[in-house]
Amino acid sequence: MKVSRVSRATRAQFARQAAQIRADHQRLGAPVPAIYDQITRDLPITPLEAWRFAYGWSRRHVVEAVVQVYRSDGLAEPGLSTAMLCRWEHGQTRPGLDYLHALARVYGTDPTRLGVPLPRTGPGWYGQRIPQPRQEPPMRPEYPELTAVADSISLHGTDAGADLAEQALGFYETRYSDFPPRVMAAEVARCRSLLMSQPGTDHRRVLGWFSALLGNLAHHTGDGASALIHLGTAARLADQTGDTRLSGWALGAQSMVTLAQGRPAEALELADHAAQYATTPLRRAQITAWCRLRPLAVLADTRALTESVLRARRDMDACDDEPGRFGFDRAEFELHVAEALLEHDPGAAMGHAHASAGHKRVGSPGWAAAMAVHARAEAAQHRAQDAVGRAERLLEAVPVEALRANTVVRLRSLVEDLSEQSVARSLRERVHALG
Repeated sequence: MKVSRVSRATRAQFARQAAQIRADHQRLGAPVPAIYDQITRDLPITPLEAWRFAYGWSRRHVVEAVVQVYRSDGLAEPGLSTAMLCRWEHGQTRPGLDYLHALARVYGTDPTRLGVPLPRTGPGWYGQRIPQPRQEPPMRPEYPELTAVADSISLHGTDAGADLAEQALGFYETRYSDFPPRVMAAEVARCRSLLMSQPGTDHRRVLGWFSALLGNLAHHTGDGASALIHLGTAARLADQTGDTRLSGWALGAQSMVTLAQGRPAEALELADHAAQYATTPLRRAQITAWCRLRPLAVLADTRALTESVLRARRDMDACDDEPGRFGFDRAEFELHVAEALLEHDPGAAMGHAHASAGHKRVGSPGWAAAMAVHARAEAAQHRAQDAVGRAERLLEAVPVEALRANTVVRLRSLVEDLSEQSVARSLRERVHALG
């Protein structure tokens, strides 16, 4: 699609209109492809730019996502820049087939929907030849047990009832940590879109939990803005369906994301709201650990922090652990306590981090988070070599694509903690390579 040259002011107006379309459709719970379709109907822009607007992403975000696609495939980083992407979006030049396939993966769509003609012959994805006229069979999915869930929903079509939707949600909840966050997010979004397309079926409660999952996944991929949108949707659907557990969970998760954005006072306000729905000891322990400990640590309110730790421990000891992403267990409790005590009492923080890691499988996301916090506690006690060794063990045990964004942030903080230590030079290079 060739787009006529337009002024910057006009393009800025297109961006504002696209943002309004996205906001209006998100309030109705519309999936990204539906937002894309509306943007292309209303605005004279290329499909490439419409996909980016539909997600609400910056060009820098898309470039970084494409780089991550190359890294995950074991390839050298491409020389893509925001200027190149801009030219493609404005129809001035076309992306090569390698970039086209990478962009399709980033946007979760088929390359044919990007508005760029695909060559019938010539080099294909990563230089492979595309035979003519025979087409290659579809690539076997990398995670067949994951992709099979949404595929099953699709095969059932309008016959996919509430039981099947609940089973899909249960799979995503219990297997949350078994797949890279971006991979899981794409599949959860695909399944949610399929459920939303079913006429005459009220899946609002399940869709609320799907939105909560997507919010959590956005947080774990470092996209705080999207996380708050998904979690806000979850909270609204919880109110509509009377699901108080979802209300508390979504508000608690919003509090954590808000803290990650550097707003501890607002995080505590959300914690107060979430606490209204914490009607069991487990939920009270969860909200206190999630939403109060670290904001109080950031605000240096040592007295309130100590009282909150004791209160959360009493609640935790009064209940049984629950498995699953939407539950809360001893490992997560110990992790949040450890992180809150890093500045106040690094010795105690190290003990809590050690306990958290002991509850998790080596190489799992929870184990990685605990190891990173443990290393930071060691650094705070001037045990630089121990801290570096622990962080390097973490990086050896967990594939890069499986590292959650908040664990990467912890590793970056560790490097800053050790900035004056020569022993941290090799670790600094490895963490810098994470992007």
